[in-house]
Amino acid sequence: MFLSKKKPTSHDVARLAGVSQSTVSMILNNKPDVSFLPETIEKVYSAARQLNYKVRRPRQTTLSKQDQFIAVVTPTLANPYYSTLVQSLENQAALHQYGVLACNTYHDPATENHYLDLFSKSGLKGIVYAFMPYHWEKVKALSLSIPTVVIGDKNQSIDIDTVELNSTEAGQLLAAHLLELGHKKMVFITTPLGENNLPRIRRLEGMRSQIKKAGAELLLLESNKRLKSHRHQRNLEYNVGYELAKPLLNDDSITAYIAVNDMIAYGILDALISENIKVPQECSVAGFDNIFPSRFAPISLTTIDSFIVEKGHDAFELLFRKMCHEKKKSPAGICRIEYKPALVIRDSTGPAPKKIGKPAPLPEGSSALN
Repeated sequence: MFLSKKKPTSHDVARLAGVSQSTVSMILNNKPDVSFLPETIEKVYSAARQLNYKVRRPRQTTLSKQDQFIAVVTPTLANPYYSTLVQSLENQAALHQYGVLACNTYHDPATENHYLDLFSKSGLKGIVYAFMPYHWEKVKALSLSIPTVVIGDKNQSIDIDTVELNSTEAGQLLAAHLLELGHKKMVFITTPLGENNLPRIRRLEGMRSQIKKAGAELLLLESNKRLKSHRHQRNLEYNVGYELAKPLLNDDSITAYIAVNDMIAYGILDALISENIKVPQECSVAGFDNIFPSRFAPISLTTIDSFIVEKGHDAFELLFRKMCHEKKKSPAGICRIEYKPALVIRDSTGPAPKKIGKPAPLPEGSSALN
């Protein structure tokens, strides 16, 4: 075996593989329009591995003027809401010959700030925020040089083109549905609520106002598991629903569980099923977002449609309009598109059963407010 104390070179790889240096260069750099026998390719890769040879690639921190890319910033693609949104954006962008780079922040301000610093010197043509940014002032400043669109809540605005949904109305719609079915005590299960989760807070406010008016009761269970510190749990939101619902299943006075999104609702459904509690005959479950799996059997989920695909489509079209104005150096103004939430009634909600039980203890790692 050929050994060298110095840093291995392509000459060393060529000598060990028994091929020319140009062959090594073309294979390891994936040169197009050339082909080699599989045996030759394997010899070169085997020699490179033995020598621990690293291919030197040119460093490029910015995109060229010819590169047509936009960035889409999301908290996490583990939730089908965001992955569907990104795909919708990507499909629309492709019609205009634009590529999409997806960036996950995990609701971590430092990660978001890092991406914003990269964007400022990247050569990107545009940016779409799939949620309300934590560093909204920095995003607003960046939007002066890079066209930017935010997919957010009707009740929060930062003077940037926005695709909005009225989350307060969404909460009111779902609460009204459950009240009409006769539910008097309900539980709202959610991931941590903070200033960066305004749509989720608005959902709670909308439900709370309706339920209070009707003289019914809403219990809030808020997990302390933050996405930032649990980012490696692919099923984090599902687990939150399952773990927080499980200790409450002996409380017969609770007749409906409301999840802050459909992923948490799936966890609640499985917790109920694990205890042989019939849905919706003995207990109802509902969520928000109407992601694609929510229509699946055996128990399809009652939820609020947030028009994910349509919002992704419109977000890119707003961005494209902004980018076109940027090229012409003409003012584009601020544009907002609002979607009205829609209730989608499926198999997981039904009339409240007539039963009264003792309150169950709160699950560990949660907080509750009436």
